[in-house]
Amino acid sequence: MYAHLARRCATEPLVDGLADELSWDVPLRLFGGVHYLELAGIEPYALSGEWDDFRSALEARYDFLARFVREQAVQTNEVQRCFALLPAFLVLAQEGGADRLDLVELGPSAGLNLLWDRYAYAYRAGRWGASELLLQGVEYVPVPREVLTRRPEVRRRLGIDLNPVDVTSEHGARLLHAFIWPGRVERAQRLKRAVAILRREPPTLVRGDYVELLPAVLAERDEQALTVVFQTASTGYIGPERRAELRQLLERAGREGPLGWISTRAVEELEEDRHDSYELEVGLWPGGKRRFLLRCDFHGNWIRWRT
Repeated sequence: MYAHLARRCATEPLVDGLADELSWDVPLRLFGGVHYLELAGIEPYALSGEWDDFRSALEARYDFLARFVREQAVQTNEVQRCFALLPAFLVLAQEGGADRLDLVELGPSAGLNLLWDRYAYAYRAGRWGASELLLQGVEYVPVPREVLTRRPEVRRRLGIDLNPVDVTSEHGARLLHAFIWPGRVERAQRLKRAVAILRREPPTLVRGDYVELLPAVLAERDEQALTVVFQTASTGYIGPERRAELRQLLERAGREGPLGWISTRAVEELEEDRHDSYELEVGLWPGGKRRFLLRCDFHGNWIRWRT
């Protein structure tokens, strides 16, 4: 619906001055900023689909949009990914013999995926959990029934992010919604329900570089629970050298006590030559061997269990 607006933006002189250089995410930041204004009721027709409405908002709110494009990174916290994450947590709890889990998420955005145990799930083999937010998707190869029998208790939830989003504030909740395009009603409703659940008992979010902060966090982990470090997509943005550093620090921490790991794989880690979805791996220390558990859609809309 908005492709023609994007094409017009490419030739619009007003847009040229919004960013010092054109990177892949500048159009996303611009549309996110305009959508933010629409959601706030400041420019209610900005994304009506008509160029004149969009250009009018651009002219009237140029200073705000220039600052938004310059300063605001694209922020998404796709809670549907928990449809792929839940089985990974249950597998680690089973294999680690753990009834209690402590969670550390790398690049959590607002921390919605730190609350995976507060959502309900529908798989072909059965349901898991009870919640006003039900997550379901396509299973090309289903999650085994025995995986869903595990019910670990989550005790601690910590996220480390360069720019965490506080969705207990209206600004934070609106910011995440702004990066969901108009018309994606199901995604917006899912976000709204997840935010309401988070506001009852928010996780702890720490601002900073997770490669730098993680060693101190793991040094203080509780031996009475299995600490699971996890991430979706964020390591794809830190570069191969930093990813190698992260792997090394996990290995060191794993030698000092039980530790779990769940991660979408970066390009150099792939087992299969496919770039249309994620490979989700799990690892468990002692031992630390990582394995390809399942393949999933980038947003968690489908999964394929690895037998």
